Amino acid sequence: MLGLQGDEKIIGNLYLYLKRHFPRLKFEKKVPLKNLFTEPENKWLKSIWSYGHADIAIFRHSKLTCILEPGGWYHAKEEKQKIRDIKKDKICKLHNINVLRFFNDVVNNDLLNPKFKKILKKYIYGKIG
Repeated sequence: MLGLQGDEKIIGNLYLYLKRHFPRLKFEKKVPLKNLFTEPENKWLKSIWSYGHADIAIFRHSKLTCILEPGGWYHAKEEKQKIRDIKKDKICKLHNINVLRFFNDVVNNDLLNPKFKKILKKYIYGKIG
């Protein structure tokens, strides 16, 4: 596992990339979910709402439009992490907010890939699916 310092560096690098390539948008790191969404009625989702956060929240015209969630291999392997991710995705879906998940290697290796920027645009501007 990368650990907290590794994750912070990944999020910081992604944040700088976003500020450079999408200057008209607003970005916030590590935003508590309870600051972004109303409390869910579903008891199963309340725990993630109470203590979870969005790695990077993206705002367009002062409105939340997308959440970016880079992560290490543990997001695919560790059962507890997978459940937390599912809960976070469900809360976002209930509020019609796009969530883009990708491995940390993308941030380390593929940020300048035009395909990555194209995917980001789809999620940020709501043109997915």
